[in-house]
Amino acid sequence: MELGYWQIRGLGAVFRMILEYKEAKYEDKQYADGESWFKLRKPQIQAMNPLANLPYLVDGESCVCQTNAILTYLGEKFSLNGESPAQKIRTEELLCEIYDVRNSVIDMVYPFKQVCRNQEEYEAKAKAQTGNPPFAKFEAILGFKDNASGGKWFVLKDGPGVADFHIWEMLDQHKMMAERLGSPDIFTNFPKCKAFYESFKALPTLQKYFASESYKLDANNKMANCYFP
Repeated sequence: MELGYWQIRGLGAVFRMILEYKEAKYEDKQYADGESWFKLRKPQIQAMNPLANLPYLVDGESCVCQTNAILTYLGEKFSLNGESPAQKIRTEELLCEIYDVRNSVIDMVYPFKQVCRNQEEYEAKAKAQTGNPPFAKFEAILGFKDNASGGKWFVLKDGPGVADFHIWEMLDQHKMMAERLGSPDIFTNFPKCKAFYESFKALPTLQKYFASESYKLDANNKMANCYFP
């Protein structure tokens, strides 16, 4: 398989973690500049899929673009979407919900969004967000009566499902934001999310990723008001 994304964590981290967790064979194409993507690889991807964009996944004859489409594809490939119709729906719900959280961060960190036009505005809004993190719904899902794992994972009984990877990445990014800004611990009011965060980070097949240069990449492009070294 070939995974393509910018040379940042961003959305790419979610796919890298899934592929490492499943010990899949893949090439991690990290584009450091616009020319290497737009002029060189994108035309080739467009020939396979007119919806060409970053991220993309090439798997044999399949070329999948758009974040949640790739996540659904990998979830089906690796049996991470759930077994029952109810579990598959919950997976889709969680993927949409965490994408909303992700977009709220993107709005804050990139000046061209005009939400935070400078560093000062970013810090004010980021402190407000890390002081009251948007994870109440995820805390509730972990404790909900239909949770197959008893609250350790979000959908599946015995390990993380595809949505868990994106949720963990956004928990980690909020944790980094809080630490950088001197904000309180984001897990103070979310003990179930904290337990999930710790269980996920201890997964044996992810230790190689957490020790890698890919995990040390900036969370966002350097054009952001704030990026995490």
